[in-house]
Amino acid sequence: MSATGRSAADEYQALVAEFGALAAGGHLDPELADLDAEQLAFVRHWARVINVSSGALAVHFLDRAANAARLLDAPQREEWIVGALDVFDARGLGAGMAAFDALPTDAAPLPKGFTGRLADVTVRLGHFVHGLGGRALNLAPSENAFTDTETVYLPAEIGEHADLPAVARRYRLLAVFLWAQNRYGTWRRAAVQGLLDCPRPELEWPVFERLECLRLEACLARDLPGLARDLAAEQYPEDEALWAPWRALAAELLAPGASALDSLALLPRAIALPLPRPRSYQGAINPARVNEVMEIRLPQEQAKLKEALNNLEDDLVGEEIEMEGGGAPDPRRFELKPPQAGGGSSLSYGDKEVELSPELQQLIDSILQDLGELTPEELDEHARNAPEPGEDDQGAQNEPLDAEPPGKVYFYPEWDYARQRFREAYCRLTESEVMPGDPAFIAETRRKYRGLSQSIRRVFAAIQSDNQRLKSQTFGDDLDLDAIVEAQSDLLRGDELSERLYMQFRRLGRNVAVMFMVDMSGSTKGWVNDAEREALLLLGEAIETLGDQYAIYGFSGRTNQRCEIYRIKSFEEKNIDLVERRISGMGPKTYTRMGVAIRHLGALLAEAPARSKLLITLSDGKPEDYGSYRGRYGIEDTRHALLEVKRGGIHAFCITIDREAQDYLPYMYGEANYIVIDSVHKLPYKVADIYRKLTT
Repeated sequence: MSATGRSAADEYQALVAEFGALAAGGHLDPELADLDAEQLAFVRHWARVINVSSGALAVHFLDRAANAARLLDAPQREEWIVGALDVFDARGLGAGMAAFDALPTDAAPLPKGFTGRLADVTVRLGHFVHGLGGRALNLAPSENAFTDTETVYLPAEIGEHADLPAVARRYRLLAVFLWAQNRYGTWRRAAVQGLLDCPRPELEWPVFERLECLRLEACLARDLPGLARDLAAEQYPEDEALWAPWRALAAELLAPGASALDSLALLPRAIALPLPRPRSYQGAINPARVNEVMEIRLPQEQAKLKEALNNLEDDLVGEEIEMEGGGAPDPRRFELKPPQAGGGSSLSYGDKEVELSPELQQLIDSILQDLGELTPEELDEHARNAPEPGEDDQGAQNEPLDAEPPGKVYFYPEWDYARQRFREAYCRLTESEVMPGDPAFIAETRRKYRGLSQSIRRVFAAIQSDNQRLKSQTFGDDLDLDAIVEAQSDLLRGDELSERLYMQFRRLGRNVAVMFMVDMSGSTKGWVNDAEREALLLLGEAIETLGDQYAIYGFSGRTNQRCEIYRIKSFEEKNIDLVERRISGMGPKTYTRMGVAIRHLGALLAEAPARSKLLITLSDGKPEDYGSYRGRYGIEDTRHALLEVKRGGIHAFCITIDREAQDYLPYMYGEANYIVIDSVHKLPYKVADIYRKLTT
């Protein structure tokens, strides 16, 4: 029996029913029928996975799956499959099929002097890098070897090597050194800022690279001596004379407590030394790319840490109240203790040691790799639970929770999935107006995107001038050649000649109303907020060209009692200069309680006199708020709110930069109703194109 409780016969019939029609002649390899239920379930699962990428590759896999089941155990089979998929992604269908043909037990030896490819070693190398610890790093091909602190980029191909082990070794050493940059603090935020502030980066960055090389080699020699010996074996003996004065100058970098800031401090003294050539495994540095990635990741991880510590504190306080028979416990602080030998950081709450889950341990380690430390003040419950005020809500931390915020107040229900019913009038929502911001931001955006703005306006102007072609008319603007040919055929058959020989062109009338619902939560602080504002400024210009009805509102809030909607442009607003000033004034607020925002803005959109109505959300993360509005509760309420507006004839679409969006957006919005943009800087370039596709 398989894990699903099916017999081997049932599993085989399910496989035939699902994939038999794809196979040549409609028949699968008959040897598959000899496999047991568990093996067949494994084959069917992976055939489905492969079929998503290529039906032909899935059939090719099925032709070889029975042989693989006999020769390989389950982990080996999975590695074989994943490796072939990596090759398919890198080199296409033919190479993917060849990879399935080459089982690890009977693959032909590779020719001497072959070109090494990253695709050939990605699976094993990925497992190896993850096994080193620290932040989980992805692998990806690139022209140069470097890391942006989330991905290790390696050349897609490296020169001729004797055999596959030699290729694997070369890639492994590159990956180890780039992993070490992340693990040992080359890319701490303070060091990155120091590099970006260098007045002469073309001179100073290469010096920093050599100093860091010495420091990282010393770190690896202490913690991973075997790998350090492998690195040492790759060093150029003829270069040692040039490296000697660097070692003498940088002796302090070899000590256990040395950091990347110490390397920066040595720049003025080291810059006069002759540069030795980089190590073969050293790669390059890209501080600007690192800073871009960190600016997105760090606020998101800090928000996750706040949530995790809040949940942890709730559990700890609940245990104390239960043990002590009620009453409020004394206020406590979380404190992070440095890692001990062979272990990670440890956390205490007051005088109590706290056991960290693997997920929380990894999250803390990742933040420490960026910041170097987390002080008790940063972990304090007031720092965690209070919203991060923007310019418009200074002092909100000291305000009573039920204080009346400015603006009109509404009450909305919220869907409780556990109870399967609404909490009536549960959310208290205030709608207010965004105060106008700095005109300089508008001018800078126009200057920065002048070419893009002109291109968008041309495309939208072409949409506005589109005509509908009406064929087979009795009079019109041009002859209808298809109708003339058909009339000629009628004459030859002896039928009467038709009078419908013309085409008419009619201007297409657009009847669209669009509501933009913009995430103004605290996690959008920084580049995300800038990109949102830039995208809205560019898009507003373009939509004005089309004449579509549109509105822009921001949303945020803290708890069900402080849900906030920020009016930037109503459907009736005609003062575009003022709208642009309000866009400039948008700033990050607190949390992301989406359901109530969808219900409120959906109601406003429903009143717009238009045939097509579209609700577009710009967001950087999933629904999340202080208290219970986390995880499944928030996702279920948001999904229910989207279904409510859909029943009212509104189409909802989401544009997000959250890399984890695949985990929840298909469930909330539906498979075809969202798009994930992989970089915040692409947002201004993408939004107008997405709007065009959605509304034409």
